[in-house]
Amino acid sequence: MKIRTKSLPIILHAACVATFLAFAGPAVHAQPASLIADTVTFDEESGLLTAAGNVEAVYEGRILRAESIIYDQNAETIRAVGPLTVQSEDGTVLRAEAAELSPDFARGLIESGQLLVAGQLQLAASEIRRTGERFTTLHRTVASSCVVCEENPTPTWSVRARRITVDDVEERIYFEGARFEVLGLPIAYFPSFSIPDPRITRSTGFLLPSYHQSDLYGLGFKIPYYTVLGPSSDATVTPFLTTDGASLLEGEYRRRFTNGEIDLAGVLALSDGNGDNGRGSIDSSGTFRLQQGFVSEFQLKLASDRTFLQEFDYSDEDRLTSFARVQRTETDEFIQLSTIGFQSLREDEDSGSIPFVLPEFKYDRRGSLPGIGGIFGANADILGITRREGRDVLRGGGGAQWHERWILGNGLVTSALLGGDFDTYLTRNDPNDPNGGDIRIVPVVSTEMSWPLIQTRGRATHVIEPIAQVIWSEALGSKDVPNEDSQLPELDETNLFSLNRFPGRDRVETGLRANLGVRFNRYDPRGWTLSATVGRVLRARDDADFPDSSGLTGKLSDYVGAVAVRFDSGLRMNNRTLLDEDLRFRRNEFSLAYEDDRTDLEASYVFFAQEDENPVFGPQPEIGEFGIEAIYRFERNWAMEVLWRYDVAAEENLRAGGGIIYGNECAEFELSVSRRFTSSDNLPPSTSIQFGVRLAGLGDGESRVWPPRACRPGRA
Repeated sequence: MKIRTKSLPIILHAACVATFLAFAGPAVHAQPASLIADTVTFDEESGLLTAAGNVEAVYEGRILRAESIIYDQNAETIRAVGPLTVQSEDGTVLRAEAAELSPDFARGLIESGQLLVAGQLQLAASEIRRTGERFTTLHRTVASSCVVCEENPTPTWSVRARRITVDDVEERIYFEGARFEVLGLPIAYFPSFSIPDPRITRSTGFLLPSYHQSDLYGLGFKIPYYTVLGPSSDATVTPFLTTDGASLLEGEYRRRFTNGEIDLAGVLALSDGNGDNGRGSIDSSGTFRLQQGFVSEFQLKLASDRTFLQEFDYSDEDRLTSFARVQRTETDEFIQLSTIGFQSLREDEDSGSIPFVLPEFKYDRRGSLPGIGGIFGANADILGITRREGRDVLRGGGGAQWHERWILGNGLVTSALLGGDFDTYLTRNDPNDPNGGDIRIVPVVSTEMSWPLIQTRGRATHVIEPIAQVIWSEALGSKDVPNEDSQLPELDETNLFSLNRFPGRDRVETGLRANLGVRFNRYDPRGWTLSATVGRVLRARDDADFPDSSGLTGKLSDYVGAVAVRFDSGLRMNNRTLLDEDLRFRRNEFSLAYEDDRTDLEASYVFFAQEDENPVFGPQPEIGEFGIEAIYRFERNWAMEVLWRYDVAAEENLRAGGGIIYGNECAEFELSVSRRFTSSDNLPPSTSIQFGVRLAGLGDGESRVWPPRACRPGRA
């Protein structure tokens, strides 16, 4: 007897599955099941259930869509006629012309199928066999994560294999008899290899190699090996071998905790190619959230010698900073305890004179004063400096401040400040003051007036704000205290209205002085803004603590100015300048940046006038340096990058480089060349070449965001 229904659609699910169970037999499935089709017929004699027309069957998260399916009750098989798709909960999609599957879609044979894993890796095979709940085996297979269409029938990269096995338990994909191709050309043959399943984010195994070339170490290549150590930790070991005999071992360990993280990295030269062993560097960091809002951080940077980092293209840094600190920042309180170490890689700097900071303690507390008004603040500070050679200093101090602000009826803004600081110093090994001690007290009084004026002209809004600030302060007690943190003060727009323009506590401005300036802002609704600041400092007497290069010597300081322009299009320009009494440039810094969908540009020009005296570095020549870094995407899938640093004063290049990048949805190839023109006693100028490859879906995750290769709609 044959039963037939023509209802559109027919839905059978677990809640009303009696009809389906009558067709399927006495076995009752525990999990919900549903079937949607244009027509459903059941032949009781043959035990065949036939669904035709827009068929969709769902079982335990798996979805089967086909033109028609036939369920054989006796054989317990489902025959599907395509084009058909089977989609799993994890995102795996199977497309085929025909298939014979088990009722739970977990086992079966698929003809002319395509398997899409994690929406990324495509596996096309003449035959696909699913066995049990673990293995999917594909025969005569092509694997790629690239878009293939009529205009671009050859993928950027592909792997042709005799057999591919997807292991859902081990979460790996195994290739046998595999040939790797780029643009259809065979590049390499592998009897067998495996990659992690793209559905997982972390898996132990080799990563793609990278290639490097330098005048200093010849041709080199790196082969990273990544190891999963647990759900929250991993490690990467990278051998770095060169044709000039250098062999290095790079290592990185990462660990994530519920309250923080650590990253430990380093490089060890087993041989540097010149007969020296044991050279290397460390670059590690970590952050942890502690109780009561405290946060601890550390950074460790060390190098075995002055030239190692530059010689093997790791870094151009000439001074490495390491620190460890614990701090808490709240609305009305800040507290920090830290230690800081430095390593100089400069030829002209004696490492024995480099300071080590222990301890550095800072405390700042602010709040309102009931019944008086204003803001009251108190601070405490401790600094310890020690050296292998030279002066050791221990400083302890603190202070208090009261500040109030008023807005008068005509819009005039006024404020007043009263405060004072005290510091005590203990010194050792100071040839000018052996085992000395100093005490200093600095009272300060300040008042400020500003008058912001707003005018709308056309559609633009203009705001001009003249500001006058009068300050008096004096150092009582010891005035010539040790100077560790205030050796290079300078005047710019950011500290024009500061009480103390020295960068630390060891030096303070004294005497009666006035900070005068004007701020201007223009806001245009067409998408751009302009801001500018100009001003100078007037003094009743010269402050001899300021060096000539600071722009703050004499009774009249240099002129300071700054201009910034920003456009909604992504263009930003900034210029900061310092002009002497005769309006000659003492310092000028210009920067330009532009960013849109195709361009990322940063350019700068820095000028420093000649210095006859410098308290730290001695006489300095005129400095003028131009720099540019840019990446420009000149085609959908092509970009070029440029790096150039040029010494304008000396008329010579410092560093130059460039590269070209090709990328699409499945791959990225980058070739770059750089030249360092500077030299030292142990490190001559050198040229470096690097080539790197990233393949999405082949154990390297997704490449950077690139548009897919062009395909007309409906032809991909």
